[in-house]
Amino acid sequence: MASVRRWGGGSVPQIVNGVEASGTQTYKAGDLVKFTSGTVAIATAGAIHGIALKDAAGVTSTAAPVELIDYNAVYEVTYKNAAPAQAVVGTMVDATFTAGAHTWDESTASTDAYCVGFTTAAATDANILIRFIIDPLAIA
Repeated sequence: MASVRRWGGGSVPQIVNGVEASGTQTYKAGDLVKFTSGTVAIATAGAIHGIALKDAAGVTSTAAPVELIDYNAVYEVTYKNAAPAQAVVGTMVDATFTAGAHTWDESTASTDAYCVGFTTAAATDANILIRFIIDPLAIA
């Protein structure tokens, strides 16, 4: 399952083509990525630009299609924490950027996204709905 899945809302997805930043990229389709010096790399906190549409090839300058983040859309992500998923609705959530397995929690909440709902209410390994709340293109 993809780390981040578009759940609904927003406008027509905007797809752009970048190139892999280096031959050591390990992101997977569905992972959050960032643009850095015209290349695509796995995202880090505060630098989220889009969702990878295919796995990294591990070859520098390989085409890397990306769906840009839509701030009007809602995305479904995996939530990992001891608190039930419904307890984080209305709070800030933060991503852990692991290739192929991004997870979200509120324990180190930064400003990555805002939880707007949930699709499963289990205490761990639940799915929550988020909206990105920052404009990463304004962050270097």
